[in-house]
Amino acid sequence: MENQGSSNQSRFLIAAALSMLVLFAWQYFFAPKPPAPDANANSNSNVAQTAATPAPAPSPTVQQPQPQTAQTTPDTTPQRTITIKSPLYEVTLDSKGAVATSWVIHKNKSPKADSPVYGDGSNSSNEKPLQLIGQEALSRTPREVPFRLSTDDAAVNSLVNDRNYQISVPDETITLNPGEERPIDFTLTDASGITVKKSFVFRADSFVSDLGITLNKNGQPVPNTKLLIGASIGDHAISHHNFYHIEPEAVAQVNGDIKRHQGGYTFVYDANNQSTLTDAGTVDWAGVGDAYFAMTAIPATPANGVEYRASKYDVQTEPFFNSIFQWIMRNAQTSETRHLVTAYLPINADGSTTKIFTGTKDYFLLNQLSGDPSHPLGRPVEITNLINFSNYWWLRWLTKPLSIPILYALNFFNAVTHNYGVAIIIFTFLFYSLLFPLRWSQSRSFKKASGNAPKMKEIQDKIKDLQKKGVPNDDPRMRQLQMEQLKMTKDALPIGGCLPMLLQFPLLIAFYTAVTVSLEVRQATFMWLPDLSAADPWHILEFAFAISMILSMKFTPQAATVTPEQQMQQKMMTYFMPAMMLWVMWSAPSGLLLYWFFGNIVSFAQQMVINRLNKPKDGSGTEIVDTVPTNAKKVKLKPA
Repeated sequence: MENQGSSNQSRFLIAAALSMLVLFAWQYFFAPKPPAPDANANSNSNVAQTAATPAPAPSPTVQQPQPQTAQTTPDTTPQRTITIKSPLYEVTLDSKGAVATSWVIHKNKSPKADSPVYGDGSNSSNEKPLQLIGQEALSRTPREVPFRLSTDDAAVNSLVNDRNYQISVPDETITLNPGEERPIDFTLTDASGITVKKSFVFRADSFVSDLGITLNKNGQPVPNTKLLIGASIGDHAISHHNFYHIEPEAVAQVNGDIKRHQGGYTFVYDANNQSTLTDAGTVDWAGVGDAYFAMTAIPATPANGVEYRASKYDVQTEPFFNSIFQWIMRNAQTSETRHLVTAYLPINADGSTTKIFTGTKDYFLLNQLSGDPSHPLGRPVEITNLINFSNYWWLRWLTKPLSIPILYALNFFNAVTHNYGVAIIIFTFLFYSLLFPLRWSQSRSFKKASGNAPKMKEIQDKIKDLQKKGVPNDDPRMRQLQMEQLKMTKDALPIGGCLPMLLQFPLLIAFYTAVTVSLEVRQATFMWLPDLSAADPWHILEFAFAISMILSMKFTPQAATVTPEQQMQQKMMTYFMPAMMLWVMWSAPSGLLLYWFFGNIVSFAQQMVINRLNKPKDGSGTEIVDTVPTNAKKVKLKPA
């Protein structure tokens, strides 16, 4: 399956817009965009190598190697691997290239959370390690793994990435206890005049590590040195990808704005399945990550521009249904196209420290790192934008400030109830309770408009008749009809009754954002749902949501319908829209569907209360009196 989608949010925007706007206007429709798949290289059974391994992306400015560069000494240094273990992570570094070949995250530790994390699809009996480096990247030649170096000299690149470095510590395994940190140096000296030193510092209690790089040629720093982050850092236990389980993407903060590049959308591939992109400007940081995990490099000083390279390949997967139509027809997909994306970040090769954040995209953690006055990231930078609050800049200004309070609220309710599903239900109930007065006003407004509909049509017909006779608008008869029309619309404007829905629309988008970026929602269980960040495996919630939407629409007052065509349109939309939403929201996170489903139930209950409150006390609309008025007309009773 070739990935053609731009984001996991575009499809939800369609769903939210259709659901909200159809209740008061049916003229807004958005076309959905296909999803972005992800790479699962953690399980060998889910990865099938392509018939021919694509060649690595060529350097856009490759220079011919100079004679002295080509005259290298034989590699006599033995290859070693060293493993650094801490309570938060476990890293394996290879002396060949001084690169990382394994990076496992053990737990998420932030001001609001301290809990273990596992690979996608894990359960109590099968806890998969959260491996950030995929098997496909390791199998490439050369390996597409983090901390490689790139220069304008191809021979230098081959030397620094393929030779064995000497390691400053003799241990094969280093265990960091809480509060400890350990420096590790990798050095390489060649007869051609090339000297390389990679100085790492790992900390037991932090996802932030240091990397200082010194790359000299004949005693001078090599210009245009770039540090490579990637390829495709993320959860490689995901078996297949969709709109909500995206594959790793490149992300950078350039000129104060956020740039995101997904392998299957923004890259255009050549005949060798290779692609290159560049973002010009001042780069504060750049990296690669998926929805919940990332590796990001923060250079000592802002860089000038950043480059991204990507390649695509096909893999065999476990059978899955990408849509409700495939599910009904039992037409399962067994393959998809995936992508390896790497960021090429310019750095100073003079030993300056580049901060490397490799860990969870927990908002509370990233916000703490960004606001810490001690600057654990080396300098003041805003790293919370690693989180995808929206792919669209024109929507991010709304979703980010709204979704952050929702994250705090859900975290609070989760801390009280110890269940994220219950926390979502409590949040939904409280929010819809705040909207009850507006819903009541909405109901009265629609009811009055509906009652005035016949008289309004009569006035409109009279106005049309006068217009056909050539009566001008300033004629007294025309003015009188217009005044009657204006009087009838007072306090019965349908747009006034749509205020609750207008308030729900931005909140629904913000809630969607919060659910899809919250690490606490990931792998949170509720009743039969094993993961609130993933779709319902039994699809019970999707059908329950569609049915609840029908009930909500049937009992919610609608705009007055006068003509048979309007009545037929309203009846069609009552059943067509839930069917459309069932297709759009088929693979949506169950946490989002839980919010929407329970919100429909609360709305239905509120409408029943409102209908009872608006019902005449005697049920007939007649007035009950104690005495008969003197001017009352006498009615002659007929014999039985």
